[in-house]
Amino acid sequence: MAADSYQVIVDWKEILAASLSEEEKAQGAAENAADAARKATLDKEKGRLGTLRISFEKAGRKGKPCTIVSEFQGSDEELVRLKKLLQQRLACGGSSCWNSEEPFDGQILLQGDCRQKAAELLRKEGYRTKGC
Repeated sequence: MAADSYQVIVDWKEILAASLSEEEKAQGAAENAADAARKATLDKEKGRLGTLRISFEKAGRKGKPCTIVSEFQGSDEELVRLKKLLQQRLACGGSSCWNSEEPFDGQILLQGDCRQKAAELLRKEGYRTKGC
């Protein structure tokens, strides 16, 4: 009985394949190839983007809460783009530091305690996060 039902499935697949035109088969293969290429590109980008550390500070800021995104590896333009994205999506002010002294180089300062939202947004952008 099991062999008969398997034969029916094979026959069904053969019927379906026969009903598709060559053009539709080629289009399906092209879509699969495009999806695979898109996934490979995303995986490559995620590996390139790296890990960012998210921390929270009040000290030295007159008691005002501040979220700090640090350990950014990339160009100055990418840092400014990421800062602007975080400020817009989190509806907060902030600043970015690059080409400065060692502990502050590659940091984004965001006003307020927005660690969880920032981490979620950074993960969606393809970064890995630590510290929250």
